[in-house]
Amino acid sequence: MNKTIDAQSIRWQLLTTVSTAALLISVCGAVADETDRPVLWIDAGGQLEKPETSQQAFAPPFVTVLDANPFTPPSVVQKPPGYALGEEAKISFDPEGTNWNFSVAVRYGRSNGANKHIHQETQPSSPVKLESAPAFSFYIKGPVAPNARRFSDLLAHNSEKHDIIDFQAGKDIGLGMFGARGSSTLSAGIRFAQFTSRSIASINADPDFGFHIKYATTAFHYFQGKFIVPQQRWHLYAAQSDLTHSFRGTGPSLAWDASVPMIGAPEAGEVTLDWGINGAVLFGRQRVRGHHKTVAQYNSVYHFSRTLPIVYNHVYAVDRARTVTVPNLGGFAALSFNYIDAKISLGYRADFFFGAIDGGIDARQSVDRNFFGPYASISVGVGD
Repeated sequence: MNKTIDAQSIRWQLLTTVSTAALLISVCGAVADETDRPVLWIDAGGQLEKPETSQQAFAPPFVTVLDANPFTPPSVVQKPPGYALGEEAKISFDPEGTNWNFSVAVRYGRSNGANKHIHQETQPSSPVKLESAPAFSFYIKGPVAPNARRFSDLLAHNSEKHDIIDFQAGKDIGLGMFGARGSSTLSAGIRFAQFTSRSIASINADPDFGFHIKYATTAFHYFQGKFIVPQQRWHLYAAQSDLTHSFRGTGPSLAWDASVPMIGAPEAGEVTLDWGINGAVLFGRQRVRGHHKTVAQYNSVYHFSRTLPIVYNHVYAVDRARTVTVPNLGGFAALSFNYIDAKISLGYRADFFFGAIDGGIDARQSVDRNFFGPYASISVGVGD
């Protein structure tokens, strides 16, 4: 509970900082002298992101029995959502008469996959029962109806969200490098990143139901008998897990952005090719919290009560944390339609956070958290 409150407090503090920065920048822009190009820019956009990670799927011991049957493996239903919806906002201030740029950018993404449910079952055949004692004219033969059937019932729900906040100061270091209207900006600053994913899974199965045939032949003096008796045995398994994997870190960042005009002119509209690369080193903490439980019950011809004997009942609590250093690399490429006080960009962006998540369940497993996909943004200049 306290951890949740702390995380919410930090987020509100960051948002307050962004709002305060926006207000100060607006005041500065309002008192600036008139120029041809705005000194204050506000960006808004979105990205269709494909989150990529390789977190361990919940696989209790009896999963190997499921794999031996024609049932869907539990790992298939536990796959996270394929895409996340990302939102972003940025405020930039370009002081008049300088080549400097100051900005605050916020990116927020989330995915909330619907419940995935797969139910499968097979109907076993009915074996033949035979009891024979010819001396007593006793003979019984016929099918034995199964009392159970093989089945697998899988249910999973996955959700993910992430926050990335950048505070940067940059300077155009390449005036004329890409032509009179081209630019090459090197920026440095601070990056904050937070990732949280939650996975819930439920597995119920009777994967090994079957008949075990008992054969017997008896001879007592002149009396003979023959018996073929099918015996039914099966296991009932139930397993549940609820796990949350998270990372939160902050560290220094560097970025290089460049732009080259292609056609047109700023006064009437211009198309530019924009690209950039970014890197950061984040110092933070990764954590795994939750629990999982597995229960197995056994039934055979010897057990006729409604309460089945419990073979095992395992309950595990997971709570581990580790301080880590996470390298971060990213980049983008876009086509932009520029006007004096507006800009529209369409492009593709990727960010890779190496070893950011502890993706294991009972033991630590370092995995990457990556985001990539197409994005679109619009920028408006509001201060002259």
